[in-house]
Amino acid sequence: MASPGKWPFLLSAAAIRHPWWAIALMACLALGAAPGLVRLELRTDGHALVPPDDPAVALDAEVRATFGLSDPIAVIFETRHPEKIYNRVTLAKVIEGTELLKALPGIDPARVVSLATEKRARVWPGTFDFQTFLEPPPDTAAAMRLFRLDVADTRILAGTLISLDERATAILVGVPDDPGFDRPRLYRQVVAAVAPLATAENRVSVVGAPVAEAMLGDHVLEDLALLLPLAFLVIAAVMWLGCRRWLFLALAVCEIGAVQLFTFGLMGWTGSPVYLTTAILPVILTTICLADEIHLFWRYQKVLAGPAGSAPPPAGVLATLDELARPVALTSLTTAVGFFSFLGGSITAVRGFGVFAGVGILFSMLWTLTVVPASLALIAPGRLAHPRPERFLGPRARGRRLVASVARPRRTLVAVAAATVVFAAGIPLLAVQDSWIDAFAPESRFRSETDRANALFHGTHLLRLALTFERGAGDPEVLERRGPLLDPKKVEAIGALETFVEAQPGVGGVLGPHDQLTTVAFLWLARREELRKIPEDPARLERVYQRYEQGRGLDKRREVVDDGLSRAVVTVFLKAANFRDTAKLMAAIREWAGAHLAPLGGRLEFAGDVAVSQAMIPAIVETQVSSVLLAPLSCLLVIALLYRSLATGTLAVLPAAVAVVWVFGAMGWLGIPLGVATSMFCAITLGIAVDYAIHFLERWRRARADGAAEPVALALRETGPPILADTAAIAAGFGVLALSQVPANARLGLLVAAALIAGACLTLFGLGSLLALKAGTGPAQR
Repeated sequence: MASPGKWPFLLSAAAIRHPWWAIALMACLALGAAPGLVRLELRTDGHALVPPDDPAVALDAEVRATFGLSDPIAVIFETRHPEKIYNRVTLAKVIEGTELLKALPGIDPARVVSLATEKRARVWPGTFDFQTFLEPPPDTAAAMRLFRLDVADTRILAGTLISLDERATAILVGVPDDPGFDRPRLYRQVVAAVAPLATAENRVSVVGAPVAEAMLGDHVLEDLALLLPLAFLVIAAVMWLGCRRWLFLALAVCEIGAVQLFTFGLMGWTGSPVYLTTAILPVILTTICLADEIHLFWRYQKVLAGPAGSAPPPAGVLATLDELARPVALTSLTTAVGFFSFLGGSITAVRGFGVFAGVGILFSMLWTLTVVPASLALIAPGRLAHPRPERFLGPRARGRRLVASVARPRRTLVAVAAATVVFAAGIPLLAVQDSWIDAFAPESRFRSETDRANALFHGTHLLRLALTFERGAGDPEVLERRGPLLDPKKVEAIGALETFVEAQPGVGGVLGPHDQLTTVAFLWLARREELRKIPEDPARLERVYQRYEQGRGLDKRREVVDDGLSRAVVTVFLKAANFRDTAKLMAAIREWAGAHLAPLGGRLEFAGDVAVSQAMIPAIVETQVSSVLLAPLSCLLVIALLYRSLATGTLAVLPAAVAVVWVFGAMGWLGIPLGVATSMFCAITLGIAVDYAIHFLERWRRARADGAAEPVALALRETGPPILADTAAIAAGFGVLALSQVPANARLGLLVAAALIAGACLTLFGLGSLLALKAGTGPAQR
């Protein structure tokens, strides 16, 4: 019976004996998954980055359904006219834009809100039908003055539909909450509809969370079109510099295509969408898939340059796989395990990334152990041998310099320990931070337009305070017929909450039932400023509700107070969604509500995109902690099992674990936050950087088993150059993510590249120095 570590070689040997069968079977497996590509869907919404069973998600969905709320796309008209928005041209464009947006397919016309749809406190002569603010359009100086007066009296418009400086006005388009609704398509339709309305004097911009989701999808596709071929070209260049044979590159292209086809086809068959996290998977798979090939091709050329090169063709391939099959399998298994560690988290998008990255790597392992050796066996060795073997094996090989680098192992280990202490001191400074607006570069057009909208209006980030009141002893008698929010004391308490929240740092504005009802009371009661308040009599308050429904519409009232008059929503506008500051704001609101609303039977809950984003952060922390614990432990167990040595497993994981500590510390010192994308670097690093130690330890163990006088030196000479080439290729492959339009992905690529370079250095110098101190020990068993 073969030992656990022999199965990779036995698999490769079978493929070499039956090359066409091996190639045909793996090709059928890849082609069988291909039809799944047509079923792939792209999903970039923020809810995808939050655990689906998180209470914040469920509450947000329930609040949206109860109050008829939706995420708005904001179309902003900003004018340079000296009269600000109070000019006929700008207002005519608002009317035209409103009608165009109402006509878009899939949009409920009632969900399009602007000055052309909002009711003013004036009726058509001889009727009780209220006019909108732009009905009829103000076409005379007197009509414009009256319009301006009505806008000023309706204070709730300031910061929502009209900018605080009155130079801009907005049309809000409510986006359907149906998960199957094509938001990117709607965004493009909105832009196409309003673009012709822009002039030199009237600027038009489109912002909002739905726009961010649509643009992220576009950015992802644009990134793939650039980064995927660029990653391959970079890695291919490194491979070419090492092997100088086009046939090796052809084999690499075939493997990359097969792995991508199988992985994404399988995603389509299983109905797993392409999330923002998995969108970078093609670049990652391209980068990782070629790692083992670099070692295999380099070693095969070395075999061909030696005595085994004169033997019949399969002999050289068998000799290469006898040495590399086990480390190739181990490196693939540990890399896959690193990705599978994301299954311990609660974010569906991150779990999907881990699953399909791991599956793709396992498929790549099978391809490397079967199709690649089968192909090598079919190709004449002379077509693959290095064109300059004397230089390839000569004294100028870089491995000799690596041997000299560990001549003083104790000094090297002291330096590694000192660096680790310095980096580890930065870990407590690490902050968790994320926001949908951070997915866009500060210099991007959408980011600048969003910043401009935040400056003009209350803010584009929405935090909704969902309030629920119960009937209590001593409530007015009229409450038995309607609900608790006919109690003036409770409505006044909501008003106090609105005032408190508006005074908090980072809050751009607040809009809630108290503001709405006092505005209605003011307009209804002859616009007397002293009557801009909540009536003390429940019966009169009930009539204010009635006037609200008559004047602004039943749907408008339902957006702030439900039909049972027991629940209400206060919308808080934030100009930025900073996690730490928002957490402080939510804590302050919760504390205030506990002191002032709870005694009145009130209960506060949070909803809206900001609340959902806040729920995402603990999930990020949980995912990071689970991957930090699971990835090294799983890698250790896999290596220990195949080598039947716990010590070998520990030595293999050690350099990668220290590299992760270094990068975590560097992030803390440099102020790089931990977000959804950057949180994934840890498991990726642990899975990939372990590969270097596996190849190094495999050669060191063989050298000891063969009785070599200097096993560490031999291992450095034999594995150092391919490890350096492997590191250069993979780090460069991840480094191309720095060109991504999504800053989080750019940071992820740079972090992984830095961590892998650190892992390679720690393997060759740190692990090499550690093993050099063990030079007097006996040989290891294979």
